[in-house]
Amino acid sequence: MRCGRRSPGVWWRICECRCEVTWRILLWSDRRYSRLMVRIRTLNEQAAGRPSALLLPGANYTTQAPLLYWSTAVLLSAGWGIRAVEWEESDKGYESPQHLIDRAFELNDAETSTAVDLVVAKSLGSLALPRCVDQGIPGIWLTPLLNRSDIAASLRTADRRHLAIGGTNDRYWVPDAVVGTEAELVCIEGADHALLHDDWQQSMRTSNDVAAQVAAHLVRLHR
Repeated sequence: MRCGRRSPGVWWRICECRCEVTWRILLWSDRRYSRLMVRIRTLNEQAAGRPSALLLPGANYTTQAPLLYWSTAVLLSAGWGIRAVEWEESDKGYESPQHLIDRAFELNDAETSTAVDLVVAKSLGSLALPRCVDQGIPGIWLTPLLNRSDIAASLRTADRRHLAIGGTNDRYWVPDAVVGTEAELVCIEGADHALLHDDWQQSMRTSNDVAAQVAAHLVRLHR
């Protein structure tokens, strides 16, 4: 396990940072999903022989937000096929956030015969971590919810094909809960749940650092 100091943060719109993101994530743990549905967009052609990644957004953090946007850019430049999950308003409901994640995998299996070679997930999307570890699917976990015992337990048993990145000012990032893991852990000093800092320049530098970590991990996966 490596959890060393890294250069700072990534930006995102105001509603995703500081206390409001904390409030929204707490609400997601016990509300009913009476107005959400799962949709998946194919971002490029799923050519034969091309590895395929599935992007899972956060509760209030879409795949167009910085951490996932730049991860997508890295994947595209490395030749990956990408399918991006979106949460949309609907009359259909789900009992829990876990059901949303399960539905995303069911829908992906129904819509494509291409196997998922990598999951890239932000926050809420890390509910897929136990599934991925059990099924041998590598993962890049951006600000995973390590305060949850099931997610922490799975990451603790994960191998080096998994990368987890979080900030020391994020209450959901609990690296002490995964001591002994073989996964790559990157701790960003002073960053919050959106990997933001008070200083925008520092946040921009972290945006670059996170993208570089994703790129390096893709290289490691093919060694």
